[in-house]
Amino acid sequence: MKVSPYRRLESEPLDDLKVLLQGHVFHVSQLDSLPQILADGLIRSNQDRSLPSAFGYLENGYFRNRGCVSLFDYRPEPTETISERRGRCSPFQAADPETGGIAIFILKPLAYDALVPWTRWQDEGAWSEMVVPHVEAGYPTAIPLDLVAEVITLELREDPDSLMAKHRRIRNRLANEVPDNG
Repeated sequence: MKVSPYRRLESEPLDDLKVLLQGHVFHVSQLDSLPQILADGLIRSNQDRSLPSAFGYLENGYFRNRGCVSLFDYRPEPTETISERRGRCSPFQAADPETGGIAIFILKPLAYDALVPWTRWQDEGAWSEMVVPHVEAGYPTAIPLDLVAEVITLELREDPDSLMAKHRRIRNRLANEVPDNG
């Protein structure tokens, strides 16, 4: 399995990585989970919520609730709808300087036959559960690492002059202020 590390400033574009991901199916984890995944030899589902999540807002995720490993499915060419959905749920949104980075596990095509498409959510009418239409897929069991072609690690360093860094400083300052109750 090939490991490809990328490090850059948070203000630098990620277009080259978007191009690398096009045409593939992949899983995204926090970078600090990589050693455990490598030791286990598996990418596990997080049905019991015992693992840290790169996308914690998916508390009621369709695939998680079924014990599947959630994946990004970038095999289709991006139409306007697909591009809009990918923009709303980017694999890079969990990679900011405060998180320590992400690991992107690109699956081998051999794994594709077992994928559960997002349309299963639609077929079941599971409207109360979360899924990213046109982007998300699931793998029905833990994924053995022999089904992973490559791991891309991405670490973003803070660019002190970036708008994102300025926003973080303001947010952190506000979070640390003591309210005046008088």
